[in-house]
Amino acid sequence: MVALPEFILIFIVSLFFGLIVSFQITHIQYIRYLIKLARRTVMSGTLAPVLSELERHGGEI
Repeated sequence: MVALPEFILIFIVSLFFGLIVSFQITHIQYIRYLIKLARRTVMSGTLAPVLSELERHGGEI
């Protein structure tokens, strides 16, 4: 049987591991979005894709 301090330690480690994984997944999704936006900008040869995204998101990408 697991003692209470060991259970608390396992819980804290699991919680922090989950937070780290969720931040990594969010970061990967954001980077993929920026890469897609950069490709659209390079292919079009203008900043129009960036400007349209800025307008659509209210000034924040």
